[in-house]
Amino acid sequence: MKKRKIGISFNYRSCDAFAEYLHEQSLRGWHFKEFRLGMVFEQGDPADIDYTVEVFPNGTEMDTRPEASTEEYAEYCEAAGWKLIDSSRKFCVFRRTREDAAPIVEPAERFANIRKAEWLLWLSGAVPVFLLTAIYLAQLFTLNFNRWIFSNLMLLVLLFMSLSSLERITEGILLLHWSVTRDRMLKEGTVPIYGKRSLWPFKTALFPILFLIAAIFLSYYQKEYSPLYVIPILTLIPLLIVTALISFLRPSRNDNWIYQMAAGICIFFYLTVILTAVVLGAASGSETASDHVKDFPLVQADYRQMDGMIISGNADRMKSVLGSASHFYVTYDTEASETSSTYSEDTSDNLQYTIYQSPHSWILDRLWKDEMPRQKDLPEDRIREWGAVSAVRRINGSNIYCELIRYTDRIWIISSDERLEDDQVRVIHEKLEHVSY
Repeated sequence: MKKRKIGISFNYRSCDAFAEYLHEQSLRGWHFKEFRLGMVFEQGDPADIDYTVEVFPNGTEMDTRPEASTEEYAEYCEAAGWKLIDSSRKFCVFRRTREDAAPIVEPAERFANIRKAEWLLWLSGAVPVFLLTAIYLAQLFTLNFNRWIFSNLMLLVLLFMSLSSLERITEGILLLHWSVTRDRMLKEGTVPIYGKRSLWPFKTALFPILFLIAAIFLSYYQKEYSPLYVIPILTLIPLLIVTALISFLRPSRNDNWIYQMAAGICIFFYLTVILTAVVLGAASGSETASDHVKDFPLVQADYRQMDGMIISGNADRMKSVLGSASHFYVTYDTEASETSSTYSEDTSDNLQYTIYQSPHSWILDRLWKDEMPRQKDLPEDRIREWGAVSAVRRINGSNIYCELIRYTDRIWIISSDERLEDDQVRVIHEKLEHVSY
């Protein structure tokens, strides 16, 4: 007997449209048999079969097949003239077996079952989305602002989570409107029709597709490829495999919990291995050798006489659609030579500087606020020396001199072991003013 699978799905508010769809298929000779990797239809003679789709209140979203409580419910319905064909989640699909079969449940009870199922489903999706969005946004505007705002990947995650929250809010508003209008219809004596076919397959795929498109766009914008952008794809693949496997095997409710927990643990370790490989790969390619220092915009020898040699140089560059942040650290050993490079803290000279660039003043305002000292004594004003919008110098507890300089489109933060003199400031300004990332 020829069979075919159809991948469309319906929400609980569309259970009448679901039944009508099955009826139309039977008229074409395709009769619904079961849920397995979608809906399975078997070819036969065209027949005018009446179906009803009910929302079983004792079912759960973890049900992939009829449970004991569903079977008991089915016996009651069969006595009333409705034979259970199959069930999945809270859906129960029945076929009429007697012409005089009465409705399985009264309109008010049916509405209550559907409404409860819809709200529980909405809450199960909305609560984790809202919670994660709040956590990410709190992280952005507190501890991680100076890093996340210059990371396209994190901006992508934040945008995705925000859009997901907006979608959940919109869905909640529509569900509230649906609940109120159907309740009013029942009170006025009208039996609601739970009509229109759902766009759930499209909605389910919408945000992963947008996520991938945005990732590709951001990668193109940077004119470079980032291995981090493949993580969404590598995450979706095992999720799709697990979902398809559960849909095919149709385990019991308890086994389904076990399968999903085991799959979650496996996917967690799978992603941990991928992330570790990406991070280690990025670390192995980072600029840590002293020969990379020649590409740095500034080292100590550029503005004062230096003895010895550079023994280490580190750079960390980040760039997003909102700007860039570049961190540099250069260490000289004033007594080192090409034949002897024994390192000693007593003979080291360190320079650390950060260059923030952004066309958005609110980003620079926030960075400046975070970097400004919060001590009672005002730091030394350095606006004239740097020709900047704002500039200060302070000395931290380790006798490190720190210059904070703010221009209209950038911020410089320069920390050195020695105080910068005016002529050195002019040289540094000339070296950094044309730097662009």
